[in-house]
This record gives sequence, C-alpha cells and structure tokens, in this order.
Amino acid sequence: MYTLITGASRGIGAAFAKRLAADGHPLILVARDSAQLQALKVEIESTQAVPVEVVVADLSMPGAAEALHAQCQQAGWTVSQLINNAGFGRFGEFQAHPATTYTAMLQLNVATPMLLAHYFLADMRQRGQGTLINVASMAAFQPTPYLAVYGASKAFLLSFSEALAGECIGTPIRILTICPGATATDFFRAAGRESTEHLQGAPPMQSAEEVVDFTLRALRKGERLLVPGWKNRLMATLASHTPRWLGLPLSAKVLRRQFDAKGDGEH
Repeated sequence: MYTLITGASRGIGAAFAKRLAADGHPLILVARDSAQLQALKVEIESTQAVPVEVVVADLSMPGAAEALHAQCQQAGWTVSQLINNAGFGRFGEFQAHPATTYTAMLQLNVATPMLLAHYFLADMRQRGQGTLINVASMAAFQPTPYLAVYGASKAFLLSFSEALAGECIGTPIRILTICPGATATDFFRAAGRESTEHLQGAPPMQSAEEVVDFTLRALRKGERLLVPGWKNRLMATLASHTPRWLGLPLSAKVLRRQFDAKGDGEH
C-alpha cells in the first residue's frame, strides 16, 4: 500500500515524504523536477527501508491526472493514501500575468486534485479503506486581492474537500483538508519573502516539517479540517466572520502594500 504525494520534490511535499518514510510508508513521489525527485528518492532510501517510486509529471497539463492513475494501475501500485499537495500561485495584479498562467494554475490547483480524488477515491471505496489529504491554504477563507486566482482556487479546494468529507462520514474513508498559513517553502521565497516580518500582525512563518507534524496529529484525531497553529486559526476565524464590506478593502490595502514584489511559488 503506497502513499502518493504530488508536488513531492520540495517544501511541504518533501517534508511529508521524509516523515511518512520514517513511519514505514512506501511512497510514490510525483513532481516535474526529475533531478530533485531522484535526489529525494536516494536520500530516503539511504536511511529508510521503504520502496520509493518516482513519477515525473507536469500536473498542470490536461490529462495528467488520468495518466497518473493509469500508470499506478499498470505498475500495480495500490494507493491507500493520496496527498494532493501540488500547487502554485503568482503575486501581482490580475492583469499582470498572461492568461496561460492562470489556466495552468487552475488545472494544477483545482482540476488535478479533483480528478485525482475522483479516480483514487473510487479505488479506496472498492477496497473499503483509504485516506485523502488536500492541501489548501489560509487564502481559502477570504478573497485575496493580488493573489486573486490562487485564493479562489484554494477556496474551491477547501469547499470541495470538506464536502467530500461530509459524504464519507460513517465510512472508512478519511478526508482531511489542511490550510497552512505562511510556510517556509519556495512559494514565499520566489516572491522575495523569507519571513513574515513584513506582514503586520502576521504569525511567524512555519516550517514545512511543522505543518506535517500538525497534519499527522490531526489525522490521528479524526479531524476533517486543520489550520496549523493557534494564531493562524484565529486569523482564519476572523477572516471568515469579518463583513465583506470591511474585510475586502482591508485585505486589498494590506496585500497591495506588502506584496509589491512579484513572483510565483509552489507549496
């Protein structure tokens, strides 16, 4: 039984891979970067006695989810746990980036995790067990000017994933949605941000390893939604309950001032 992790070459995905391998989980690691995937495979197999399969794939392309599921079936890899982690965002005004960027973003952040859930959950239901972890974001709780498409994509993933969790109540299928805040991954580094000191009142940036620790504890407790860290949970609650007439202008003002550096990043 394998755990399949998308966006596994770095950041939260790589942290999941190392931690789960240490816990004895065979892995299927999926990402675009062949060199980083192979390096991670070598690192894990040199210290842990678990098989690590590598799939180099661009999940922002149409048909990638179907191809990945078919490859797993053909190879005889039974996936008991799916971690939909791959995703990317781009800072800046909506018109600042080409339409093709947003098409790829929606494919990777929305269509691919939805389709992978469709295919692999069917297998899990047939076997009578399985786990799905979807990596959304704190951006899912409110509109995010200057991160408009990314925030909207994560809002979809949060709503979709929680709805699936509701459908699976009373079944042996576990579904957990995680909404990390600022995490020390390439998402922020690519935008020239190594910390959250520039964000007024923001919680300190968490490490990818901390996010994974929070996630695995939540999974053991049977939780369906996780916002890692009490400060992040407080901010998510405030964002969810702040009237739009107040929250939207405030969000636009803060993000316009703070995210003046343009860049993109992956989980």
